[in-house]
Amino acid sequence: MNNRSLGLLLVGTGTVFLILALTLHITGLLYGFILGSSIVLNVLGAGILMKFIANEKLANL
Repeated sequence: MNNRSLGLLLVGTGTVFLILALTLHITGLLYGFILGSSIVLNVLGAGILMKFIANEKLANL
């Protein structure tokens, strides 16, 4: 799996967790876990995508 696919997969999974956290009426530790994992997955995915874009720019110079 290349970095682009991995980054998109992580961002998509993080977005799904965010939607779940906002639509389900849950409280407490489960809410914190879902929201925290959403943040972590989105940040990791965005970082991987930024690294992929930077590498592609350097390859095309």
